[in-house]
Amino acid sequence: NKEIETLREAGTVGSSLQANVVLTLPEADRALLSSLGEDLKFVLITSAATLSEAAAQAQIVVSASTARKCERCWHWRDDVGHDPAHAGLCGRCTSNLFGAGETRQVA
Repeated sequence: NKEIETLREAGTVGSSLQANVVLTLPEADRALLSSLGEDLKFVLITSAATLSEAAAQAQIVVSASTARKCERCWHWRDDVGHDPAHAGLCGRCTSNLFGAGETRQVA
């Protein structure tokens, strides 16, 4: 959150959902967080979260998303507008509203 706040203060992102986070972590920490799977982004309150392994020291890299913002969930996703009938929605929202919906494990 501290890294996201730095970008917010600089005007690079407007909210944490506009942020993409890459966490480079030692194996034990990475294993713990990888147990969250795709739900890690919901725990971090970001639109995207990626884990990679570091030999020793943890590193956090936050960047602004270049994707479009979904009108419903406000997540910044590359699949916003995938369905012409619902041009402002992402695939997740389209599925949740008009399909089988998503399966969430943790968050």
